[in-house]
Amino acid sequence: MSPKSIALHSLRLGQSLAGHLPSVGRFRPVKGTFSAYERLSRGELEGTVLAERQEVGVCPPGSMTELAKFRQHDHQPWPVFWTRADDATLVGKLHLWRDPGDMLCAEAVYNHPAVLRLGEDRWNAQFFLSKPLQLEGAWTSLSSKWNDGGNYFHWLLDGLTRLQVRETLPEETRILIPARAPRFVNETMDLLGLGGQTHRTEYPSLRPDRYYFCAPTAMTGVLNPQGFDWLREKFSPYYGQRESGAPVFLTRRRAARVPENIGEIEARFEGKGFEIVDAGAITVEKQIRKLSAAPAIAGLHGAAMTNLLWANSRTPVLELFQPGYRNACYEQIAFQGQLDYTHHVLEGQNPLRTIEEWLDRQR
Repeated sequence: MSPKSIALHSLRLGQSLAGHLPSVGRFRPVKGTFSAYERLSRGELEGTVLAERQEVGVCPPGSMTELAKFRQHDHQPWPVFWTRADDATLVGKLHLWRDPGDMLCAEAVYNHPAVLRLGEDRWNAQFFLSKPLQLEGAWTSLSSKWNDGGNYFHWLLDGLTRLQVRETLPEETRILIPARAPRFVNETMDLLGLGGQTHRTEYPSLRPDRYYFCAPTAMTGVLNPQGFDWLREKFSPYYGQRESGAPVFLTRRRAARVPENIGEIEARFEGKGFEIVDAGAITVEKQIRKLSAAPAIAGLHGAAMTNLLWANSRTPVLELFQPGYRNACYEQIAFQGQLDYTHHVLEGQNPLRTIEEWLDRQR
């Protein structure tokens, strides 16, 4: 067993044991989780169910969805709803909803409270409760497990899409966003005209007068039809003219899973007229304009491929994977957008041959 596994198992055991201990002062161990959806269904909370479930995606033979075996096309049902609580405490950097009975909202942790990452700020959320900072008025939060603002994909698909739910609330709310988020968080909120309604704080415990929990619109990394359509509509004012730009290769630099021969790969695409784009080095608005105007798109698996959201239907797409890693989150975006998607794993005796064949077909 690896040191990380030992640490995770120890953390889970500590949480389980602490849940049976009495509360003393700031030591307020969480007793378990509750489902906001179930409480809403029983009439215990005010709110609205917008969708009991979304549609199931596709999983063709030989697709990355099939090969990855994460079943990212059928994680349903996942109800889309909002509910209001006037006694909620939001704890930790993820703004986890904690009720007066020391229970955490299951939907805020994606119904997987036993799946932990050592980097998550759930220790304080589960064991220690600071005196809450009072927030006047109505509030919602875009933070949750998988969405601390540090990843472009998770921010767009897991975070921003909850604003679709916010649009149905009975009153306007201020919006809590991750305290230490990258530039793209502010950029997207500004593009949506919501920059002046956001608030970030590192205070460990918050108590809104009225808290509206806007449920995530899908499980993370899986098919999200409502979120896809909403994002396409909201950011459409920033689209470029179809096929008016250069084809784009989305590279990865200063990140994990970068091939050793990335220079050679980039040169192959550049030689065929592709623009090499490091998405992290340009604004979100420029990413949207470039990808919506590109006649063809290729790239290394990574958050930059989230920009397939803006591509036009039937656009040829090639996603490159490092050996030993499979994930179909971007393939599902491609299927949803009706793109001409192909994947390729960089392994074998001639790992660039498929790239060359794909490039030849783009002439």
